[in-house]
Order: sequence, then C-alpha cells, then structure tokens
Amino acid sequence: MSILQVDQLAYPGRATPNIQFSSGGAFGFNGANYGTSGQVLQSNGSSSPPSWTTLSGGGAPTIQVFAGQYYFSNASYTYTPTSGKTAFLVYCIGGGAGSSSRSTSNGGFGGGSGGCAVRYYNSTEMGSSAAISIGGGGSGGTYTSTTPNYGNNGASSSFNPGGTGVTITGGAGSNTGQGGSTTNSQVDWKGNSGKNYWGASPGGGGGSLFWGAGRGGDGTFDGTNSNGDYGTGGCVVVFEF
Repeated sequence: MSILQVDQLAYPGRATPNIQFSSGGAFGFNGANYGTSGQVLQSNGSSSPPSWTTLSGGGAPTIQVFAGQYYFSNASYTYTPTSGKTAFLVYCIGGGAGSSSRSTSNGGFGGGSGGCAVRYYNSTEMGSSAAISIGGGGSGGTYTSTTPNYGNNGASSSFNPGGTGVTITGGAGSNTGQGGSTTNSQVDWKGNSGKNYWGASPGGGGGSLFWGAGRGGDGTFDGTNSNGDYGTGGCVVVFEF
C-alpha cells in the first residue's frame, strides 16, 4: 500500500508522522490512527494531537404526552426525563372554555381556546423531574331562557421543572371568546378566539393549537333550547432529545 506521510517541518526527526494519508483517501493523526466510521475529530489542546471520538447523543427523539379532561376537572402528573436525554422542548396548553347555551332561534357563543406556551430546557434547567398541572375544559352554559348563558372558563395548565428552569403556563380560554395567554413562553402562542355571536348563525369555538387539546366549545345551532358544549382539556407534550 502506498502511503503519503506529512511531518511537521520543525521536527524532521520525529519517528511518528503527525498526519498521514492512505491510498484510499483516509487520513490519520499521530500515526495510522484513522478512527472508525461515524467518529469525529476532537481537539486535545495546543500540546497534543487531535483524536477521533464518538459523539455521545441521546439517540432517537422520544415524546411524552400528558393529557387533560374534556370536563372541568384538572389533572396532575410528574414528568421524569427519559434516561440519556439532555434537551427538552415543552408545549403546555391550557383548557378551552365552554360555549354558551342556545335556543330554538339562536345559536350559542363559542368559547376561547387555551394558550400554548413553548419553551426549551437543557438538563440543568429540567432537573430530575417536573410537576405538571393540566387544566380541564370548561362546561357549557345551562339553558334557562331565550338569552344566552355563558359557559365556564377553562383552566390553566403549567409545567414546573425541578431544576433551574422557569415555570411555563398555558392560560385558560375565556367563556366570552378570548383565547388564553401564556407565561414565560419563548413562543407567545395565544389561544384562538371563539365567535361571540347571538343569532341564527352560531359562534364557532376557538380552534385547538395542538392535537385537539384546549379547544373552545362550539356555539352550535340545532333549533333546540339546550345547554352549551364543553371545551376540551389542555395537555403537556415533551419532546426529548
């Protein structure tokens, strides 16, 4: 095999070449050290040659989902990071509000959807666990007369890491149609508004921002005197890397 050897000119008597190239195009450092497939070069400072190393990563990304309730019932969970994961992208969605009651001649008001807080945490910020509170969806308004009775607001969701990271909050959707806000989110993703309309055309509920969670109840019109619809509960989704 033909080998091209390149040495430092300042040290012509050095027995081991600093850099050498094989006939196949591979190159080695401090002799015939070509590394293995997938390895990368790592500096070892100004006094030592670089070396080949295998990057240590978290493997394929994983997802953990913590779901809420369709009814006005909050839920609590504890999140534990998957072993080997060092980076975390968290979505925290508040519960949607319920829609108003409806009558034989008028549709109901749509409820607002929950806000969605988005934040990245490293392993120090995340810590060994996180406390999760999922906000439930608001109940629909109760029919008592031809005028609308508003539904109930949703409830806020929160993600509180045990490390140095801050708590994020996805705010609740409002029964008057306003979407929920966020706290400490790196992406301020306000909830969608429900339509506040009393007439033959009903007000649609605020659309979900993520996987159907936190949606506002629809102000449907079906020609009956009936209660409003529930909003959907929030959720927390953690992408682990």
